[in-house]
Amino acid sequence: MQKDHIKGLDGLRGIAAIAVFATHYDQIIFVDFSIAMFDLGLLFENGKIGVSLFFILSGFLLSLPFWDQLLYSIPFQGTRRYFKFRFARIIPAYYVCLTALLIINDEWKLALSSPDILLHYLFVFNLTEFSIFSFNSVFWTLAVEMQFYLILPILFWVLQWFKPRHTSIIVLSLIFTAYVIQYLSIEYFTHSVQWPWDKNLTWVSVFGAVISHSIIAHLPHFILGVFAGRYVKSQNLQALDNIWYELVFWLAVALLFIILSTPVYSSISLPVSRYGFPIVSILIMLVIISCSRTLFAVKILDSFMFKQLGVISYGVYLYHLPVLNYLDFLMKKNGYDVMEYANLYAIISFLLTLMFALVSYYLVEQPILKVVRKNNH
Repeated sequence: MQKDHIKGLDGLRGIAAIAVFATHYDQIIFVDFSIAMFDLGLLFENGKIGVSLFFILSGFLLSLPFWDQLLYSIPFQGTRRYFKFRFARIIPAYYVCLTALLIINDEWKLALSSPDILLHYLFVFNLTEFSIFSFNSVFWTLAVEMQFYLILPILFWVLQWFKPRHTSIIVLSLIFTAYVIQYLSIEYFTHSVQWPWDKNLTWVSVFGAVISHSIIAHLPHFILGVFAGRYVKSQNLQALDNIWYELVFWLAVALLFIILSTPVYSSISLPVSRYGFPIVSILIMLVIISCSRTLFAVKILDSFMFKQLGVISYGVYLYHLPVLNYLDFLMKKNGYDVMEYANLYAIISFLLTLMFALVSYYLVEQPILKVVRKNNH
């Protein structure tokens, strides 16, 4: 499915990838550096909002052709084609990374790993406590993303039965409903449940990751992106001078920097919500909506460095944590404390991550997408 090409969004993907890398780097190094009131350690720690940026971007971009069909009766190229492109984008590179990790770590030799491995290949490993963070703890977002892919056509199938002018209210109501369900799930789930096929494994636990990291917990972020798509498709973005979009963009960026690098972040989130929802998420949405219409920000985001990083961002996301962990292990094994060599550790791990991401993109992702495009002309 051909998505709308919108300037600046590849650059935003690159920034999201850097943010997630910085978070996991900080979890090993514990960055401790401040400039005036701004704590860069907190900024690195809160780089996890890169996940929210990925989810909102995904909801935004994937919803655009659906909105075209719903609002303007522009022919949609079909859910079958939609799923082909989505699966081709996510599955092959993920399977390569997953299989490599299973082989390198000899996971397949462990008896208790069998259900875990199967759940990972089926993209439902986020539904059990024993598998959600195993093998590569960033994988859980891919399971959630795949489940979003399944939900999106269903959402628009429902929206077609309503008048177009009511769709904004329905989408916003879905955000609120998802948050309420998540809140009630955490508040009222009081008993852990064991995996029915092996009592040694936990299926769902009280205050566990299955609930806190569920698709419901992250649905507000994805749907906020869908709402942003509704806004862009229903508004004449040329109606405002570009200077106003520039103002919105940089104001949102400045507020994000202040929130993420100060204790403000921990005090603004709604209970049981993630990634500073709703304030941080709304600011991210404003950045996405405004960036393509800015005078200067889009030039930065579309610069070679940010754009190329965005192009390979999926590989960066897949491989950065295994690289960070293995390099940490290797340096310690050879008598080097990564905290003493934090800068060297950052440079080498980032370069290695880029190398794996480039290999993934040019040998796996791009060739498969070319085949899918060729077969769907």
